[in-house]
Amino acid sequence: MKTSPVFALLLALPLAAAAQTTPTTSPTKTTTTTPAPAGTQQQTEVVEELDPATGKVIRRTTRTVNVPVGTTPSTTTTTRPSTTTTTASDLPASPASDAQVTAFLKKKTTVSTLTTSGLLDAYSRLLDRVHSDRSGWKPADWALAANVMSALNGRYEQLRSSFSFDDKVNIRAQQAEFQTLRTARQLSDQVSDKL
Repeated sequence: MKTSPVFALLLALPLAAAAQTTPTTSPTKTTTTTPAPAGTQQQTEVVEELDPATGKVIRRTTRTVNVPVGTTPSTTTTTRPSTTTTTASDLPASPASDAQVTAFLKKKTTVSTLTTSGLLDAYSRLLDRVHSDRSGWKPADWALAANVMSALNGRYEQLRSSFSFDDKVNIRAQQAEFQTLRTARQLSDQVSDKL
């Protein structure tokens, strides 16, 4: 009996294909665990950081620590916002009223009628007040100063095209200096709270 070459080829193809295929293995992640030292037990902590806008987990950190034997195992998950704790001073500043601006700058001021020179003077007065009084300020004082700065910034946006380049640089420098002083105080308060 003679077999046709086509028939032999049809029989050989599946066998050849099976012989050429190698089994695939997926890489596995190996973790090595070291035994806990004598008198201690291992405990796993999970920390989740949330996106403040959506409330979704953006980072999950798991770590294993050694605690003394007999410590109640903690299987709780700590969830924290991805930013530092929000305080009243961290919230966006809302513009201060004319009465608040007048009281803060210690000069009668109507923000909506400030001219370019009047606005430059108001920024200077604000920074002078911050420099002279900031050592005794509480968060509410910083919030008021931020609200006054916000009111001045709103007027600056209205008059920006009227300012010379040098005046714009001067105002931007004063805005940055205020923010630097405020942030430095916030950081100082956070550090002293932890000590």
